[in-house]
Amino acid sequence: MRQAIRLGTMLIADGTRTPQSVLLATERYSPGWSSIAEFTSAQLDRKLEKAGWTFFYMAGEIRASGYGFDERSGADRAMAHVVHAAKRQKCNCLEITEIRRRSHLGLSYTSLVAHARHIQQSRRFQDASDIPAAGSPADRQE
Repeated sequence: MRQAIRLGTMLIADGTRTPQSVLLATERYSPGWSSIAEFTSAQLDRKLEKAGWTFFYMAGEIRASGYGFDERSGADRAMAHVVHAAKRQKCNCLEITEIRRRSHLGLSYTSLVAHARHIQQSRRFQDASDIPAAGSPADRQE
């Protein structure tokens, strides 16, 4: 059973390349995304930097809310919106930076604030070597 979302939770897109020296323990969260265990964002940043890779932090906040019959379903809906926003920014990782859980008229809702993150070898965001060629299957996924 997957863990509940909490402050500092990081998700990574399945298939994201990482240096061989950085082994990430992950747990499936949703189709195409897994939660990163054992690392805080600062620890992961240091490990990636030591290997010569970059862990980008996108300054703009991603805010999303989700209603549900319980905390988990509300958080799942909010997280789906956050994941979609990170994918739109062409980022392969995200970090939860704020969580608010409340109830309204008997329905639970969760508000999340997240920041898109991106792991890549180049120091320049979305270096051409990391972008799929035009017309590739990755371009047609959404």
